[in-house]
Order: sequence, then C-alpha cells, then structure tokens
Amino acid sequence: MLQQVNGHNPGSDGQAREYLREDLQEFLGGEVLLYKLDDLTRVNPVTLETVLRCLQARYMADTFYTNAGCTLVALNPFKPVPQLYSPELMREYHAAPQPQKLKPHVFTVGEQTYRNVKSLIEPVNQSIVVSGESGAGKTWTSRCLMKFYAVVATSPASWESH
Repeated sequence: MLQQVNGHNPGSDGQAREYLREDLQEFLGGEVLLYKLDDLTRVNPVTLETVLRCLQARYMADTFYTNAGCTLVALNPFKPVPQLYSPELMREYHAAPQPQKLKPHVFTVGEQTYRNVKSLIEPVNQSIVVSGESGAGKTWTSRCLMKFYAVVATSPASWESH
C-alpha cells in the first residue's frame, strides 16, 4: 500500500491514485515548459508518462541530451545536426570552469572523464558505458567521444592547464 504521495497521506489506494492523477495533471498542465527540464530528476511525479513527455518535448525542441541524475540520456535525432558536434562546441565544453553547469551534452561526460584522468597522479583505468537499443546511436556517441578526446588532448589549453 502506498503510504505517502507527494506529502499526502492517503487513506486508501483509491485516494492515492487520485492524488497521483492530480499531480500528474498539474505537472503536464505546464507542458510548454517541459522542454526546459534538463534533468529528469526534476520531473514530479516520476511516471513513465511524465518522463516520456519531457523527453518528447525536448526532442521536438531539437534538444537531444537530458540528464537523469549522473546519467546522460541521448536521443537519436535521426538527422544530421552538425552544430551539435562542432569543434567550437568542443572547445567551449573543454574551456568551461564547470562543464556540468552547461547544457547536458556528451561533451560534458567527455570533459569530466578527461579531467578525472588528467588529475590522477597514478593512472587508473577509466570507462564510459554507452548503452541502448539497436539504432539508438551508440556508435555515433562513441565516435563523438573519441573525436572530443582527440581535439582536447591536442589543444593548447590542455597543455597549459593540465
């Protein structure tokens, strides 16, 4: 039995469902702003519908990366988006004092792992897990990460700061 739903203490399952339905309608009522939610941990209530609607709104706004806590969710745009992977954007994420404060992007993950490796005195193994369904863009994402590492490792900013 559900004990508490968003601060409400329902007396029955029927009441709990009603509170959840009200919260869901309140959340989806502001759907115009769903594309602005760049972290799925801010979705409330967390239901399959709210998460999918948020991702759908971001996809429709050509925003293909969304955080889910410490995980990055990438949506395949199924079209070329060259400005999303430009060398200028790579440099922006590499030069940022706190890249995690920029918009969610695969370059944020790349920069965080790059800084982790560069800051270690003793080298340790690092890994990034890229997973998804067939056709989701795993190979493309891996290529983008490799290209990012190649660009930032040879940049003068890397030589000076690391």
